[in-house]
Amino acid sequence: MNQHWKKYLFLFAVIVPISVGTIFTLPYHHRYIAVAIFPPLFWVLYYSWITLERKRDR
Repeated sequence: MNQHWKKYLFLFAVIVPISVGTIFTLPYHHRYIAVAIFPPLFWVLYYSWITLERKRDR
């Protein structure tokens, strides 16, 4: 994690405004969808970025 904190902060800075905007623009009865989708999406993007970088470095 020490060497990947920049990736974490970059993705966090991108995902949080998108998710907050999505949560507030969706109708109330659909907001749970955004709350359920964006955290796993963040982690999938984060770990796939790390994995792809490791494969590229080999």
